[in-house]
Amino acid sequence: MNMNRRHIKYILSIVMLNLFMVIININLFAQDDKLNKEVQVVRPYEPSISDAFKINLLPSISDTTKQSPILTYNIIQRPFSTNFTVTPISPAKMLIEPLSDLNNTYVRVGFGSSISPLLEAYYNNGRNKEFTYGGWFQSHSAFGKVKLNNGDRVDSDFGKTNFKVFGKKILKKSILSADAGFYKHKVTYYGYDVNVPSSTINTDTTPSEQHFNQFYTNLRYNSSYTDSTHLNYAGEVGFSHLKDRFDMQETLLNLSVKMDKFSNGERFGGEFIVHHYIKNSNLDSANNTIVTFAPWINLFGKQWRAIAGAKVVFDKDASGSHSTMYPIGLLSYDIISHYLIPYIEIGGFMEENSYQKISEENPWILPGKKVYNTSHKMILTGGIKGNLSTKVSYILYSSYSIIDSMYFFVNTSLSPTNPLNNQFTVESDNVELTKFVGELTIAPSSKINFFFRAEYDSYKIKNLAKPWHKPDFTALGSIRYNLKDKIVLSLDMFSTGKRYVKTSGKIKSLEGITDINFGVEYRYTKKLSGFINLNNLTSAKQDIFYLYPMYRFNVKFGLTYIF
Repeated sequence: MNMNRRHIKYILSIVMLNLFMVIININLFAQDDKLNKEVQVVRPYEPSISDAFKINLLPSISDTTKQSPILTYNIIQRPFSTNFTVTPISPAKMLIEPLSDLNNTYVRVGFGSSISPLLEAYYNNGRNKEFTYGGWFQSHSAFGKVKLNNGDRVDSDFGKTNFKVFGKKILKKSILSADAGFYKHKVTYYGYDVNVPSSTINTDTTPSEQHFNQFYTNLRYNSSYTDSTHLNYAGEVGFSHLKDRFDMQETLLNLSVKMDKFSNGERFGGEFIVHHYIKNSNLDSANNTIVTFAPWINLFGKQWRAIAGAKVVFDKDASGSHSTMYPIGLLSYDIISHYLIPYIEIGGFMEENSYQKISEENPWILPGKKVYNTSHKMILTGGIKGNLSTKVSYILYSSYSIIDSMYFFVNTSLSPTNPLNNQFTVESDNVELTKFVGELTIAPSSKINFFFRAEYDSYKIKNLAKPWHKPDFTALGSIRYNLKDKIVLSLDMFSTGKRYVKTSGKIKSLEGITDINFGVEYRYTKKLSGFINLNNLTSAKQDIFYLYPMYRFNVKFGLTYIF
């Protein structure tokens, strides 16, 4: 009974569901006529095409039989004539650049305050491809007075005379040359110690002047190859004889040979030098012989340069024989195409203190004073150099030197009983010298140029109290200006720092030297000109050496003629 009821309910449910679906469908169909079929587009149509990919397969034909076509052809020769006419070109003519005229003779005469005549003359044979010869003469003297510290005006005569002749023969691959000359230097012992009581000195019993006479001659022979692979050589022999008023005589015989050769990108060279000094008994009974041998090698690249070698010096004098070896070394590198070149150098040398050299440096030296040679054992230098432009060049460097037996001038008297202190002896000591140097050259044009140099020296002395007569600072400047080749102006300036001297066992300081000179040259014609020089414009009172003041303001004028 229950099963029948469930079955009847199930059938009724299905009938009711079907009836419900029929009613819904009738309603939907009834609404179909009322549907709005309009379509609204809210953005443009954007068609798109898918990427296409090409099939990378190339057709190929596999054919095992290859046939080469046989071609036959004939050339039909037909002449072709042109109407082009060749016009001949005349050969170029090289114009010979005219040689400038050379003047063979130069003469200058002048006169100045302090009764100072001047005479200069020069001559050569002119332009010649085979030989040249000539000579020159120069005489400069003064007969004025200078004022000492005590107010006395004393005679200060001096004079220098030079005469030289020379000649040169030009051979095929070498040059033979020779010269000979005479030199005379006269000075006056015009200074004396004004602080010494006048009762203890007598200027009439001491020599009033000193003069040196020197004759010399040299003969040279050297190669003139233009090809660097040849052996280059230069040889020289010479003779020099010096005699002073007190019969102190010194003779120098010298021989030198220098050679160098370029091979495999390197340059080898060396020099051999012999100097033999012969002295009479008044000067020194012992002679002095110095032999130098110095081989070296020069290496270089595109931007760098190096030199290495050694110098061996044998020195024989009265104290015996001595040998010293000095280094030779240089290394430089061009960093910025000649604008900046740093370098470092090491070297040394034997300074030969002959009587001729010492008397030329200080003519008031004691007659016949012997000065031992100075050994510059090591000189270490480092710096930079270069060209800031085509018109400006410079060099800056510092050096450190170890020096044995460096000499310094000290005032003394010829006789202890007459203490004038107007002559000089030397005191020697071992020194460590440090230098700082700067140079600048400016040449904006060929009409004007400037040059400046400054040097600072620091002495570390082993025994002496001070570096007598040596300034700690020196500076110089020079300016030249050429105004339309008509007027030439020159200005020269020289200055030194403080110096120390020793007199009568006491230390005294000397003020620095400041010397300014101005010159004007007026070229009346190409051959004739006049000049005037104004010296010591500040009229400063300055000592060349202690007790020897220089001239104050003075003028010199004259004429120059070239023909």
